[in-house]
Amino acid sequence: MNSAATSHARERLVTDLLAIASSWTDHVVIDDLIGPAVNDLDVGSVDVVAIGKAAPEMTGAAAAHLGERLRRRLVISDADAAASSRDVVIGEHPVPGPASLRAAHQLLDFLGSSDAELTLVLVSGGASSFCALPVSPVDLSALGELWTAALAVGADITTLNRLRAATSQIAGGAVLRRVKTPRVRTLIEVDNVVSGAPWVASGMTFDYDPSPEELDSLIVAVELPTALADRFARAGKRRRTLMAKTVRTSVENVVVADPEILLREATDEAIRRGYSVISMGQRVIGDVEDVIADWSVALDEARQRSGPQCLLGVGEVTVRVTGDGLGGRCQAFAWSMAGELARLARPAAFAARASDGRDFVAGVAGGWSDDETVARATSRGVNWSAMKERHDSFHGLSAVDQLLPGARTGWNLCDLYVAVL
Repeated sequence: MNSAATSHARERLVTDLLAIASSWTDHVVIDDLIGPAVNDLDVGSVDVVAIGKAAPEMTGAAAAHLGERLRRRLVISDADAAASSRDVVIGEHPVPGPASLRAAHQLLDFLGSSDAELTLVLVSGGASSFCALPVSPVDLSALGELWTAALAVGADITTLNRLRAATSQIAGGAVLRRVKTPRVRTLIEVDNVVSGAPWVASGMTFDYDPSPEELDSLIVAVELPTALADRFARAGKRRRTLMAKTVRTSVENVVVADPEILLREATDEAIRRGYSVISMGQRVIGDVEDVIADWSVALDEARQRSGPQCLLGVGEVTVRVTGDGLGGRCQAFAWSMAGELARLARPAAFAARASDGRDFVAGVAGGWSDDETVARATSRGVNWSAMKERHDSFHGLSAVDQLLPGARTGWNLCDLYVAVL
């Protein structure tokens, strides 16, 4: 293939790559998913509690179907959501803050004053941060230290959520002890590919009462310092008294959306564009370097096949942050993949995109790379390896114009990963 043809092939690849990574945004409609789970409710009055990154959108869809049955609503999300809806109570994310604490007290007041027949709980990712009420002696500063420790060891989200739930007055089913309505139906938008619906929002409406031994194992896994570990152990012991109270409401948990939706839509788009699809699955998890090793093997196998190939997966990689750089997990994945693509000796490209439109850095949804990214960076005075070591993927991708712009999508269904060659 001559240089002009190679350049054209690479341009087409990138065009296809970005289209495949974003195609789901035009085809997945929240109303289609919420409607069936609301329309079959056989009650006359409903209070709605929505917590998480997608809370306003889920509430809007539910309200449209509830009509006059909707009595009251409480929506807890972030500042971006509040900008588009006057009814949103703001909490902090990814580390709970004073607003998260206030939101938790509003939640308990709301539940305690209900006289509806059913509480409809709408849960999406981020809820355990937006609305937090830890058991003493764990406090907001301790939750912040927990987040830092988990990030440093690359702990998966389920481990983090289990530890937060084990010391929470809300998560892990604790909030069910405060519900007054006879029934609860929870509609869940899953953003956890490790363990699914029961651990979205730290298992808000799933009972979790770990033994002292299980709690100790979680503390060890996150490598908490001794003094902090002791605070979490004491909080967990105190919470067991709370969990001993009987739940007096009937609870039904329903999944309305999960990451498989992203994979299905991306697959359809890739096939439409003429690609043979290789699925990397719905559980692309673990340390980013281990995941890259798996994708590298798959790419080597794919390049032996004739015709355009597309690798697709969804999940959430973990990144052990050791440098002083800036970036998110999608950006880190894309920047690191550039090294693998460079050695293929065949036009190839990769993208990692956060479904909520926010990859840690404001205005960024993720990033992409191709087989020329390393060379492109070098030509612009950027040392690819040094940026990778510093975990400075944001500035690296910015220098080569390969960031994926992001904004609030109203969804939170993990990350979508796409490779084409």
